[in-house]
Amino acid sequence: MSRISWGKAAALCLAAGMMLMPAEAASHGTVHWYATWTASPWDGSGLPPTMFAPSTETFVNQTIRQQITLSRGGSQLRVRFSNEYAKTPLAIGAASIGYSKSGTMVHVPLTFSGAAAIKVFAGAPIVSDPVAAEVPDGAKIEVSLYLPDRTPVATIHLLAMQQSLVSAPGNYVLADAMSGATPFEFREKMSGRSYPSRFALCEVDAAGPTPIRTVVAFGDSITDGMGSTIGTDRRWPDFLSRRIVAAKLNLSVVNQGIGGNQVLAKGMGDSALSRFDRDVVALPGASSVIVMEGINDIGFSGNMIPGMSRPDVIPAEDIIQGYRQLILRAHARGMRVIGATMTPFEGSPAYTKDKEAVRAAANAWIRTSGAFDAVVDFDAVTRDPQNPQKLKAAFNGGDYIHLNDAGYDAMASAIDLSQL
Repeated sequence: MSRISWGKAAALCLAAGMMLMPAEAASHGTVHWYATWTASPWDGSGLPPTMFAPSTETFVNQTIRQQITLSRGGSQLRVRFSNEYAKTPLAIGAASIGYSKSGTMVHVPLTFSGAAAIKVFAGAPIVSDPVAAEVPDGAKIEVSLYLPDRTPVATIHLLAMQQSLVSAPGNYVLADAMSGATPFEFREKMSGRSYPSRFALCEVDAAGPTPIRTVVAFGDSITDGMGSTIGTDRRWPDFLSRRIVAAKLNLSVVNQGIGGNQVLAKGMGDSALSRFDRDVVALPGASSVIVMEGINDIGFSGNMIPGMSRPDVIPAEDIIQGYRQLILRAHARGMRVIGATMTPFEGSPAYTKDKEAVRAAANAWIRTSGAFDAVVDFDAVTRDPQNPQKLKAAFNGGDYIHLNDAGYDAMASAIDLSQL
């Protein structure tokens, strides 16, 4: 047996190791994963049927196609679906992700540990295998799910602010167009207003050769974009994402707002305290979070909704305790926390002078406590100088609590990018 020098042996071991490495790592080097789009899941089946009704209550042998806009692009994509609020497994017969290639939308099949079809256990999410897809920053993406079995609407995101379509019977995940497509939305019975909504889709991650840190916008309907123009990506996190891309910073922005969400109480979605680990710290690449929550804790208190909200007006100290817990939990994961002041709401049905005093006290604590790593004063940017309890007329989305496109643009412009 011939003798091999230690140097030659090391070279052989290295070569063998390279052969065992994934082709992606061996030929292209390390890739870095980061969240590039999110929509926080919550329990659509728990919505009061007297208040909201879905356009489709049960999917049967149908395809749902959902439009999204990525914050940052990459060379690979993977998708997370959620069945966390269902009582039965979710059968995925097929799935795809569509993106523009040479000006044409191509639909690429998604697999799950190599399988094209899979059942997602009740109460759990599922993540697809990565697919190769060269997409730019701000790419428009389509995600399609074929649901062969009888599938009740359970895990949703109410305020999609982008279109979702449900097909006539059939599997259309790889088709350019879907036969008999109709919008998937929820209708508010009192006002008759319809909201484009999402089903099961909750996250898209991207990968590329450059490390990208993820900024999480964490909040309620103001973060979710209520009042902005549907289909135009004019929520304040959208404006922030475009600022970051223009500044050539290695950051992505994802939106984890839920309309009606509260810091402390479960209602429209799990409370901020309950969902923080899933919706913020668990995201790949998450490095900072902008917290804008609390106005619904205030607005819904004082028997705003009899039988559903607390009878007393919530004290500011309770909300502040919630903020402190979010800060501690983010810091435990090495994340920066940016506190955002609550915007004005005089003129809305939720407003009273007692509740305004709570908002003012909580905002004062956000500004002066030093508990946050940085502060963005959304209140100062959006209030009417002549009546600081009210939104500027130019920013009022129509209901005196939500903003319009111009208001959300102003909010995003107020954020110091160096603090992220």
